[in-house]
Amino acid sequence: MSDLHVDISQKNWELVPQLAELAKIIDPEVFIVCGDISPELGDVEYALDCFSALGCVKLFIPGNQDIWVLSDSLQEQGHDSYEKYFFHLPQICRRNGFVPLWMEPQVIRGVGFAGSIGWYDFTFREDDLAQEPPIPAPEDADNHVWNDLRWACWNDISSLVDGGLGPYRRPDVEVARDFIARLEQDLQTLERIPGVEEIVVALHHPPFPQLLEGSTARRLGEYCSFLGSQEMGKMLLRHVKVTTVLCGHLHEARDLTVERLRLICSPVGYLAKDRRKNLAIAEEALTVFHLLEGEDLLLL
Repeated sequence: MSDLHVDISQKNWELVPQLAELAKIIDPEVFIVCGDISPELGDVEYALDCFSALGCVKLFIPGNQDIWVLSDSLQEQGHDSYEKYFFHLPQICRRNGFVPLWMEPQVIRGVGFAGSIGWYDFTFREDDLAQEPPIPAPEDADNHVWNDLRWACWNDISSLVDGGLGPYRRPDVEVARDFIARLEQDLQTLERIPGVEEIVVALHHPPFPQLLEGSTARRLGEYCSFLGSQEMGKMLLRHVKVTTVLCGHLHEARDLTVERLRLICSPVGYLAKDRRKNLAIAEEALTVFHLLEGEDLLLL
């Protein structure tokens, strides 16, 4: 599953223990959360702790909102999204029995697992839209469609040393390219392990535009710029052992095939206006699928 967004509404917050109870009943062999719990580290800790009694391998990869730095002053001091991605979030995972999959690829009963936040490089955008809209003014930030522009800050560390001018935010295209390269290295490592014949990849940002077809994002147009990377999809298709790709970010469920890859998106999303009972939401947000015949190998 993905996109718990426990900071968005009380309903989102209260849903997590019910998701955990349902997951215990399903009793999977592997459990994966594909990002976007909250920008607040305490909220991430709360959500992952709710699944502490789940007696299986638990994997997590962050979403874009998980790496936000919600303070202009902290950003000016050099605190950035890399600090959360490579230090704070892995610590929280390990304290709560989750594997930080973007740091530690896994092999479970002959199946490889690798993950990444993914990021975006504007290859999904509509041709008639500007590549990057302006950063919103502070008074309008809460209403802006894409607050990554303000709160996601991947700093160029070289700008902070040797008399540099202070934090310099790396372009999103560069960030996406680096994450693609890191994930490809993990896939190559898994492919060299004897007995690994199949690999599952967990991302937050979608890697194929086919996932957007019929979506709200496609209808709204400008959202597409910030949804994912076609270059990520091309890289995944080069690795023949990758059979399944999980992602989040869309807030709309998907289960489809692109070439040989099965693509699954199983989000919770924003629930403030959702009038369904929590059990119905939980049952829809958890997707179970089989990788080995006769076995429930994965729940997301």
